[in-house]
Amino acid sequence: MNKRSAILATVLSALLWAPMPVLAQAYPAKPIRLIIPYAPGGVTDVISRAIANKMGEHLKQTIVVENRTGAGGNIGTDLVAKAAPDGYTLGIGTNGPLAANKTLYAKLAYEPEKDFTPVTLLFTVPYAIVVHPTLGVDNVAGLIALLQTNPGKYSFAHGGVGTAAHFAGQRFVSMANVQAAGVGYKGEAPAVADVLGGHVPIGVASFSSLLPHVKSGRLRALAVTSKQRSALVPNVPTVAESGLTGYEIEPWFGLVGPAGIPVEIVQKIHAAAIASLKSPEVASAVAGIGGSVVGNAPTDFGAFIRTEGPRWGALVKEAGVKAD
Repeated sequence: MNKRSAILATVLSALLWAPMPVLAQAYPAKPIRLIIPYAPGGVTDVISRAIANKMGEHLKQTIVVENRTGAGGNIGTDLVAKAAPDGYTLGIGTNGPLAANKTLYAKLAYEPEKDFTPVTLLFTVPYAIVVHPTLGVDNVAGLIALLQTNPGKYSFAHGGVGTAAHFAGQRFVSMANVQAAGVGYKGEAPAVADVLGGHVPIGVASFSSLLPHVKSGRLRALAVTSKQRSALVPNVPTVAESGLTGYEIEPWFGLVGPAGIPVEIVQKIHAAAIASLKSPEVASAVAGIGGSVVGNAPTDFGAFIRTEGPRWGALVKEAGVKAD
């Protein structure tokens, strides 16, 4: 090889290995797409849009939000999995599509543990177990005693078969060793409306739907389903505190991308996500629904997803439901 050929080979070799660092350094050079696998206007949508707005400010680039609904979040989540791993398509991943749905659905078009790049766990949101005041119980012990005395007489309302609220109610019934059927509705709003009307005296829902009614006294909050009490209702104990040791059901919401995003780009996205979670706007929005901001490392979020799959799968089996 002559001197000119050697120089040319060196240059070509350098160019071959250069694109990835250059790409990462330039990122983001165009708008980023954020896919939310749920309908507009809900809690997931509202909080995710606030996060996207602050991330865009940090990255100095527009983040375009797309709501791609269907199949319990599977359709939008699959779009993220199938996207190019360049950092320009991200998605909100939750305990449904990334954990429970692997057991709930007979087949998924993606593999939760393999087809995504975890960025960070954004926030968690607890549910509350509430009753209509006419039921005459003030705490979890009283509710359990009532259900034990009247097996099968009472039911609990939730926002839909296969939802986290459904699993939360069923887990309560199972751990308390009582008989109470779940009544599924098309969303939290109609479920809460029937509890308010006394048609179904027990309900499981988020504080975004319950808080005004709890504050007014039209509904009585007996316990929260999270591991720790909610700052919104600090006097309301957790289910675990109330006697069902080990009970914990808390929906979670994270940021993911397709598998294979370069580490340098993941680091930039992660930094923007953490900055957004620390902003007063996002912190206030999450606190307003009784949630907790998290913001962990990508490796920690990946490990979390791997442990959550079996946990939520067990809840699906316990509830005895299948979707398809």
